[in-house]
Amino acid sequence: MKTDKKEVLTLAALIAVLPPLWAVLSPYIGISVGPVALICAGIYATNGNKFRDAHKIALGYLAGDIWALIAYEIMAHTPLNADLTLFLTLAVFGFILVLISSKWPGIIHMPSWLTGWAIGMLAMNLDKTTPVLSLTVQIAVAMLAGVYYVGALLDKIHKILNK
Repeated sequence: MKTDKKEVLTLAALIAVLPPLWAVLSPYIGISVGPVALICAGIYATNGNKFRDAHKIALGYLAGDIWALIAYEIMAHTPLNADLTLFLTLAVFGFILVLISSKWPGIIHMPSWLTGWAIGMLAMNLDKTTPVLSLTVQIAVAMLAGVYYVGALLDKIHKILNK
């Protein structure tokens, strides 16, 4: 039982320090969407904190971010009805996303691609003041911080502390 208590306490301490540190520092490096890292770390953790999957999870997020940018641009510049455009864009992109990620599951992580796409679209639709290309880069940095800093690094430190 002491091992379980130690694991919980070290995890609690790391969660109390590393994610808040990112939250405080991210605006100072030009990232207005810092909380995205916490969402992305959640998918990494849900996948079992497997570092061997970190790269395909990160690639999924980045693909989702690019997918969101393309979808945003299509929806912003189409002459069609907004609801029809939204439906068609989501349907076609979702269909293609599933086909691509199913074809190469060892390279790209479908859940992180879907999540990254949703995160990107949400941020791009809520933030109308930041240039969309800048926002796309900020989202990507926050996603990578979520996988590698909040997810993988935190897990690695946790394992070291509990040896």
